[in-house]
Amino acid sequence: MGTHKNNLRGLYLYSGIILLIFSIYYPLTMRNIWFSIIYKIKDAILLGDSGYLILGSALMSFLYAVKNSMMFLGIIIIIYYLKTEKSFKNKKLISAFIVLIYYIISMILVDFPQEIITTSASLIICLFMYDKLFNETSSFFIIFIMSFQVFFAFEWLNIMPALSIYNLGQSDIPYSIKTASIYLNSQAVLNFSGFAFFLSLFLLAFSTAMLYNSYSKNMKIMKDNYEKQKELQEMKSKVLQNRINNEMKTLVHDLKTPLVTIRGLSSLLSISKDERKIKEYCERIEGSVDKMNEMISCFLYENSRQSIKVEELIDYVRAQIPLEDNSIKIDIIVSDSLPNLYVNKIRMARAIMNILENAIIVPCKQDHKHIILEVKNCDFGISIMVKDNGVGINNEEISKIFEIGYSTNKTSGLGLWFVKKVIEENEGKIDIISKKDEGTTVIIYLPSA
Repeated sequence: MGTHKNNLRGLYLYSGIILLIFSIYYPLTMRNIWFSIIYKIKDAILLGDSGYLILGSALMSFLYAVKNSMMFLGIIIIIYYLKTEKSFKNKKLISAFIVLIYYIISMILVDFPQEIITTSASLIICLFMYDKLFNETSSFFIIFIMSFQVFFAFEWLNIMPALSIYNLGQSDIPYSIKTASIYLNSQAVLNFSGFAFFLSLFLLAFSTAMLYNSYSKNMKIMKDNYEKQKELQEMKSKVLQNRINNEMKTLVHDLKTPLVTIRGLSSLLSISKDERKIKEYCERIEGSVDKMNEMISCFLYENSRQSIKVEELIDYVRAQIPLEDNSIKIDIIVSDSLPNLYVNKIRMARAIMNILENAIIVPCKQDHKHIILEVKNCDFGISIMVKDNGVGINNEEISKIFEIGYSTNKTSGLGLWFVKKVIEENEGKIDIISKKDEGTTVIIYLPSA
């Protein structure tokens, strides 16, 4: 893996050097096109048509822009290589040094006229835009497009006669174009065309950089959100697994009671000779086995439901309530003559316990926390109310508390989601009434069997 990274970094360095060398010799490969520009200037003079000057200017600006864009891209790739090597501190200083060496070598190797002012100005702007807008990307193609637009824009300034007093456009071809415009009395056309193309191309380059910068940031945000969503899903999976483990522990604990009964009765069977007693013991063992089977089915199958008494469900919940904190008082009120329920006993008991656990852990401004669990008849069947005197819930949060992952107590946010899911599986519904600093009331409505 390390060798592959070193090879990739070396490829950046070689690519940058090759681009710089190619940009030096690029004008020599385009001699025919440079001559065609001269012919267009000649045609403009012979035909008296300044349009040929515009065509020649466009072709000249394009060739200069390609050459300078390759130079700029080569510089950027070398800087990127140095950045991966962690061996540079001042990007601007290194850029200036590379440009200086580039111009010295190009003047020695190739006798090609350079427009120093416009090239330097456009190079500085490209480096500024790269530093400010492309700091988080290595998309060399977009950088090349942006730099080409900037260089192309600034080359149009060289053919403007109005800027000759600032020593712009002093090389052979731009000077010839401006001289021809004087002969044709079309300086105003060149001034207007040069400025119009400069402004439009420069704004296009800036827009390209801004749009790609915005796109890169959006992609980064999407990637970060995806990673966070992935982490959240993993966290939820772990929490759900922990919940399943806790339910399994509760189930195993509850299975001990019928197992102890079976074990005790089997011992009595081995020593008893009374047929009546043996029959009674067998019936009780069979009842314990049925109870175990019922509990396991409730745990394994969400849709497994059976007819049970309300008292049996509440007794099962009562057995799991932690009573370690003396500052918490829990009153359980069960009305008489309640109808039977047709529910999944284990999961429904776990849902009620989740509500009670929320009531237990919620902060309370009073000295003692008082929780009431009340079960009574209603038109729908029965209602199970859990009321506390905690700090309550804001109105805007009540609509969100059933969403998976949402929590007002910095917990996993799966408790009330699980509660709502279990209640709806058992054809019930749940309501929450809460006022800030006055407590919360959760009411479960379940149909009778």
